[in-house]
Amino acid sequence: MTMHEMTPSRREDLLLGGLSLLLTLILIGLTFFCGWVFLQRMERLYQGHIYPNVYALGVALGGMTPSEAIAALDPVAAQVSTGELILTDGDRGWSYDWAEAGMSVDASATVQAAYAVGRGTGWREQLSVWLDYHDVWPRFAFDAVTARGLLEALSQRISVPPVEPTLQLNNGEIVIVPGMVGRVLDVSSTLAQLQAVGGDLYRVELPLVFADVAPADPDAVNVKAQVEPLLGRSMTLMAYDVLTEETLTWTFGREDIARWLYLIPGPDGSSLVDINKYAIQTTLVTLGTEMGDGRGFRFDEAAQQILDVFDAGGGSLHVYLTHPERVHQVRSGDTVMKLGDQYGMPPGLIVAANPAINPDQLSVGQAITIPSQDILLPNMPIIGKKIVVSLTEQRTRVYENGALLYDWVVSTGLPDSPTHRGTFQVLGKHEEAYASQWDLWMPYFISVYTAGGGVENGFHELPILANGQRLWAGSLGHPASFGCIILGIPDAETLYNWAEVGVTVVIE
Repeated sequence: MTMHEMTPSRREDLLLGGLSLLLTLILIGLTFFCGWVFLQRMERLYQGHIYPNVYALGVALGGMTPSEAIAALDPVAAQVSTGELILTDGDRGWSYDWAEAGMSVDASATVQAAYAVGRGTGWREQLSVWLDYHDVWPRFAFDAVTARGLLEALSQRISVPPVEPTLQLNNGEIVIVPGMVGRVLDVSSTLAQLQAVGGDLYRVELPLVFADVAPADPDAVNVKAQVEPLLGRSMTLMAYDVLTEETLTWTFGREDIARWLYLIPGPDGSSLVDINKYAIQTTLVTLGTEMGDGRGFRFDEAAQQILDVFDAGGGSLHVYLTHPERVHQVRSGDTVMKLGDQYGMPPGLIVAANPAINPDQLSVGQAITIPSQDILLPNMPIIGKKIVVSLTEQRTRVYENGALLYDWVVSTGLPDSPTHRGTFQVLGKHEEAYASQWDLWMPYFISVYTAGGGVENGFHELPILANGQRLWAGSLGHPASFGCIILGIPDAETLYNWAEVGVTVVIE
């Protein structure tokens, strides 16, 4: 036997080895073929559908079409907290839910990501999706309009405008007091930072972006040239107190006017000197405090009057003087009628100012609001003219500049419909007024006060009944009316032509 000769047992071993390798290769080929067939079948089965075992936000999306998955995911996405956003300026922080800043779960984008799972990858990745759980992290959408709205609202709260230069009178000379730099939230830059952050379920702390805003830098020579003519104007303010019959007078000079001046930007960027209406109001508040007794002014109206006169070059003007409400502590024996006489206020107006009280049963110690006298005197008083009605004498006297013009006999209200005492004024005039509840006409009617229930009392001529008869023609000099002051012919017409709206009427 030669050295190359193979024994029978060796040949058998080689044959068996080759057969085993062939079988192994066949088995591997069959496995790959079966896997390929499985993959092809699964791809056909889930064509247009999300592969099985795919979840998002805890929702099983496997087997759903994208539209079905979006419908299933939408209600869940709406409930998902998108995390916390903290905006800071270095020292302070403002916390918001990310949803308030425009961040929300994008159900459509999340479903697109779920649909892509297992597609466009190798067979191993596909097989792992079908055989194992796969969670898709949610995708987020950012609404820049919502975020801008939040930032603009925050800007209103935290932006600090520059303090503009002010004017001050120092030893008779105008001095410009420099302003201070302000800062405003840069909404666009901060919004860009928010967009760059993107979306995720986590806590984000983001610094706000601010821009400095410089105050004006006025030219001193130009400003002083504007100021001097204004400081040279003179203002005299007068207010007539109807209750005390005194005229209060104030004169405003350089020191006062200097407090009203402020700087505004001109169209060419220079600084213009103007009058600050609110500074005038501050002056009026101070005057009201000095007057005492709760008196004051109709501040906005008076400030505008002063501003108008000042703009016209200065001068004098009258303003309305106000009086406060009063509070009365009920004493034994008090009634609403007695309080009306005590304070010169029609009882109907006292009742209207105290809706919680029982007007027929006041309690000792009860606090009763007595309306301001201004409710009876809404118009600017006419200085120098006054009408005085004496209930005891049944006479009306008319005065002008302190001199008695007329002295007439009249009739006032009966005890069950009295003419109320107090200080009033002419509210309106009607040549003929009709009283529907009594079916009579009242010539030359002058309204003086509201008695309550929409009824106005005042002066008028002897009334005319529907049949043309004059009522109370023989009663002048005695109480006879339903609350009005009745004058004879031609006294009523004379008073009607003399008294304008605002003339003081004192009934005593």
